[in-house]
Amino acid sequence: MAGPTSGGPGAGPDGDSERDPGLQPERTALAWRRTILSAVIADILIWRGWIHALAGGTSDALIATEDSAQVIGLGICAVIACLTTIVLVFCAVGRIRLLHAGVGRLDHSAQMAVPALMLRTASAAIVALAVATVCALALGF
Repeated sequence: MAGPTSGGPGAGPDGDSERDPGLQPERTALAWRRTILSAVIADILIWRGWIHALAGGTSDALIATEDSAQVIGLGICAVIACLTTIVLVFCAVGRIRLLHAGVGRLDHSAQMAVPALMLRTASAAIVALAVATVCALALGF
């Protein structure tokens, strides 16, 4: 049975867990890289679908057929996907710089919190990318 001063793995002699604040920016950077990689893959697939839909007919046939709605819809999805990925890249760069600045000054309490605007912007971009992807799938890319 553990005593009152013993903690879990990585706990110090006072029961406080030891934390290496230098690893937080690295973990965050890796997580953002995975997120951006996923967004870029979604972008590529949507753009591929749009280009494939464009190549499906001539420019005169696109205006005259019902496929023009599909082409326009996929084009809108492609632009939204591209813009959301750009927003995510800016959020990632800003967050990583903020974490590195906080660790460099050893001011962990003030600099580790995510700014509300950045959190809302990144969340909105992820939702917009998800909606664009679902719409592109519904349009049959």
